Amino acid sequence: MPCAGTVDEYYIVKQHETTGTVADRAVRGRIFSVLFLAIFTAMLGLGIIIPILPVYARSESIGASGLWLGAIFAGFSISRSVFMPLIGRSSDRTGMRKAFIATGLFLYAVSSLGYIFAFNAASLLCVRVIQGFCSAMIVPIAMAYIGEICPKDKEATYMGIFTISLFMGFSVGPFLGGCIQDFYSVNAAFVVMGLLCVTAFFFVVCMLPPSPGKQSIDRQAPSSYSSILKSRQIRGIVCYRFVNAFARASVLTFLPLYASYRLELTGTQIGIIISAGVLLSSFLQYPFGRLADAVDRRYLIIIGNILYAAAIAFFPYAFSFAQLLGLNLLLGVLGAAPLPAATALIVEEGKQFGMGSTMAVFNVAMSLGLGMGPLVTGVVHDVVGVKAVFFFAAGIGVLGTLVSGHLLSASPPPSAPAEHTIVEDI
Repeated sequence: MPCAGTVDEYYIVKQHETTGTVADRAVRGRIFSVLFLAIFTAMLGLGIIIPILPVYARSESIGASGLWLGAIFAGFSISRSVFMPLIGRSSDRTGMRKAFIATGLFLYAVSSLGYIFAFNAASLLCVRVIQGFCSAMIVPIAMAYIGEICPKDKEATYMGIFTISLFMGFSVGPFLGGCIQDFYSVNAAFVVMGLLCVTAFFFVVCMLPPSPGKQSIDRQAPSSYSSILKSRQIRGIVCYRFVNAFARASVLTFLPLYASYRLELTGTQIGIIISAGVLLSSFLQYPFGRLADAVDRRYLIIIGNILYAAAIAFFPYAFSFAQLLGLNLLLGVLGAAPLPAATALIVEEGKQFGMGSTMAVFNVAMSLGLGMGPLVTGVVHDVVGVKAVFFFAAGIGVLGTLVSGHLLSASPPPSAPAEHTIVEDI
């Protein structure tokens, strides 16, 4: 099947971001829709192993300790963090965003089979490191692609809607994974994960319009990472993204263990708990994106993340399926508020410094948090116990958000957003 779209179509989007014709909006909508569908499918596959991996890693066949479990989760994120700056810069220089996304999805699908053949904690860690490299080509580059087609003053709305694909995939995935584990097997879940990534690969190859190559357009050279990090606004957003991911990853890693061993919940119940909160966050991305285009985005980031981090401290006081479910739904609301605002601010900075490079910085902060969270709290788990994990993660989240608030409050205030109607072209 031939690939849809042309390079000329991409130029139309870039040249008419705010006042394009109906045809222009149709091209933008096609790019947006294909990436939304592909990333949703890929994240569905990634989400499948969230409730499975901690228990699988602690099983007799793998035998991972709390520290090894933290390393297995951290390996993915640290690998992703190492490669994202290189891939982000390369995507800015070449403009070949479609090629990076497609390659990452294909390699992710193939490497998913590695979970089946893992025989100890070290081999499982190797699989996670490889998939971290693959992941560096997917979501950050897709976000850069979307960032380039965002009309001015609608960045939060666009990014909020696009983020729904991440949250929905990650919400349905754990539920699906828990059901597959209970009714079939763990290995079946890994196979389904690979098949979903293959499906997303074909979406991108056959339906996504190609982005312009390096020689097709007069590109401004992307800024150096040292120049990017001189921006106080970027440093503030990076700090928020790191501590939010640190706390989130700590919960995702040890909540399944707490629910399984302390409360004796089934895989399906654990999947429902995790899925419900993330699914609620996905539904709230659009309204919070609209809100972030109408108010000072910095307040949404600071207030939302402090409340999110503080709520994590209540997990040790949940003693039933219903209580864990309710608490995770609360986290879904509080976690949804800051993200569209933060991504909108990053898009604004990306238009100055280079979208791929700036998105790489944003996602490296997230990946470092996702990596450091399980690693550090894995030590806390082994030394103190599983309940202490939630208190520690909450404290890091609150303290880090205060630092983020200081950096953001010292940055120049954003210009007043223009009034606009609902986005009609996506």
